[in-house]
Amino acid sequence: MSDTPIIDLQNLEKRFGKFTAVSNVSLSLRQGEFFSLLGPSGCGKTTVLRMIAGFQEPSSGQVLIDGQDMSDIPANKRPTNMVFQSYAIFPHLNVGDNVAYGLRGRGIARTEIDQRVSEALDMVELGGLQSRRATELSGGQRQRVALARALVMRPKVLLLDEPLSALDKNLREQMQFEMRHLQQSLGITFVMVTHDQYEAMTMSDRIGVMFNGELVQVDAPNVLYARPRNRAVANFIGGMNFLPADAKEDASGALDVTMPGFGRMRIDQNPNVTARSAQALVGIRPEQLEIAADRPADYDAVAKGTVRDVAFYGENIHYRVLLDGVETPIAASVPNYFHSIDFKPGDAVWLGVQSASVIDLGRDS
Repeated sequence: MSDTPIIDLQNLEKRFGKFTAVSNVSLSLRQGEFFSLLGPSGCGKTTVLRMIAGFQEPSSGQVLIDGQDMSDIPANKRPTNMVFQSYAIFPHLNVGDNVAYGLRGRGIARTEIDQRVSEALDMVELGGLQSRRATELSGGQRQRVALARALVMRPKVLLLDEPLSALDKNLREQMQFEMRHLQQSLGITFVMVTHDQYEAMTMSDRIGVMFNGELVQVDAPNVLYARPRNRAVANFIGGMNFLPADAKEDASGALDVTMPGFGRMRIDQNPNVTARSAQALVGIRPEQLEIAADRPADYDAVAKGTVRDVAFYGENIHYRVLLDGVETPIAASVPNYFHSIDFKPGDAVWLGVQSASVIDLGRDS
């Protein structure tokens, strides 16, 4: 994977009247990476994608692709192609004609078109289905046809707008791995828009998290999970318990924090945090908490409480526990080893946590 930017967004903004949909987004993408723009509906991620594709013009800022300013380059002349959320498969055409559609009228010989269509269908494991009608395809096959139709144009960058949202859960999970494998085998840059955190975490080399038109944090999935920049990012990437804390930096640069229920402990500072005060916020992932009937040993902090709710999620059991002296329940999630841990509402329990699992989120706001 080269470090040379294939896409360079410079102070990109998009305004619709008085409404700012995208605000001052700057971002460089490496050649050959799988990058996801992640955020809730209406955060501006699809608008960014459409500006890269050339379907919308920036109000200000620049889009550079492979070092070339795209300001005067129309969408059909850019080295990109886009897979839409709806797939936009033509029902009256067969698979081969759907894939070949973008090559027609470009002065390309029929033999070359046939060869490129065959290669693209082989890439997405639909070889031999050129003659099948689009109406006879499953959801996963339609998604692959949409990918092949984009790839047959040999783009430098493939843009994907919620490409798996129309599929059921099992097929969506299967296609996540298939698309990731396809991207790695082709070595071209994929840029995907999604609101699904698990989809982004599974498929991406890096993720950019957006809220209210702003790009808040760009990092590898494991960094976003372990060191989110603020409460909004932490809340969007996996489950999180938020606890207010009194915080003071010690001589070594670590934080001495006091949390309700758990008391005092020493934790590492989060390098991604930019705003701090003595009234801090810390986060603990539910799966990082130990729950036990007796006071657990070998933990940096423990808290006593009462089980309020229990939810069975198949592979995991989720508990909500009211800690002594704390009004808001805290969540703990444990693997379901055939009900080896089985508490009921009203049971007295202990929670244990290691300091490395307590995330510094900076100022409590």
